[in-house]
Amino acid sequence: MNITHSMPTLGREEIEGLQEVLATGWIATGEQVEGFEREMASYLGLSGAVAIASGTAALHLTLLALGVKEGDEVIIPSFTCSALLNAVHHCRAVPTIVDIDEGHMNISISATKKALTKKTAAIIIPHMFGHPVEDMDDFLALGPPVIEDCAQSLGATYGGRMTGSWGTAAMFSFYATKVITTGQGGMVASRNEKILERVKDLREYDKKDDYKVRYNFCMTDLQGRMGNIQLGKLPFFLEQRMDRAQLYDKLIRGLEGVIVPRPGGIYYRYVVRIKGGDLDQVIARLHRQGIEAQRPVFCPLHRYLGLNGFEASEKVYAEALSLPLYPRLTADEVRHIAFCFRRAVEDRHA
Repeated sequence: MNITHSMPTLGREEIEGLQEVLATGWIATGEQVEGFEREMASYLGLSGAVAIASGTAALHLTLLALGVKEGDEVIIPSFTCSALLNAVHHCRAVPTIVDIDEGHMNISISATKKALTKKTAAIIIPHMFGHPVEDMDDFLALGPPVIEDCAQSLGATYGGRMTGSWGTAAMFSFYATKVITTGQGGMVASRNEKILERVKDLREYDKKDDYKVRYNFCMTDLQGRMGNIQLGKLPFFLEQRMDRAQLYDKLIRGLEGVIVPRPGGIYYRYVVRIKGGDLDQVIARLHRQGIEAQRPVFCPLHRYLGLNGFEASEKVYAEALSLPLYPRLTADEVRHIAFCFRRAVEDRHA
């Protein structure tokens, strides 16, 4: 039995939908993309959304639309994907790396407050592993524009509102292993029409009345159709993720030295904490059983930049392990993973 860490959930609907788009002869940005944008905005309860070529490009254009420029500072957490670091550098801005809250593994409000300066132009807040940041009101009260990174949290709610509906703007990713997928692709969503207009202007360089640096960051109609189909399946996807996570909880909870995820969110990842570390040993043991488990963050950002400190990020990096979780994963596969995981943890010091 070989079980991958992540896998898209695709079916006949996607195949037929893509064939229909191909039959029209129009595969660039068109009606299908516009339809996807409308459905996403409606789902989130926002004014509008703009489809982009990738999540990283969506974040890049959001920063530009907010007026972030060379020399400005953008606060981002260390324990997250390097895409955030890339987007800030694309704007020639200065990334200000802050620590996380060890308990929920999201950006720390206290560390963010300490990092604020007169040059802070934006704060990027990822909802890590599908679990919403729990103190959004406190972040919004700090002053600088808040960009929600919802690459892992589409469909999650906090305080009765969707993630993505709190900040000045939000970005989403539709990479192959995300909550819904278009292969590649992303989205910017906001209540602010001016931000959306700026992003839409920046994503395509051709046929403009003036010249400034713009980009070729468009989504295709093939992706737009696929996105709409996937969005229609989102409630089912979220239900399946929750079912798998609850089964993991039942099978793993109580294992000595292991902390199961906090309840809440959409369980984009099922991230356990193993006290005492030994992650490499556990990962290798699972791999020998045909199970692909991973660290949920490949490398904390402060390590890339050679920065010291970041106690919470370091501790979580040493202890956090992501087990396979996606709608196509069967209950029997979850049981097999849990069994092998328990043995790997119990035998690591044998």
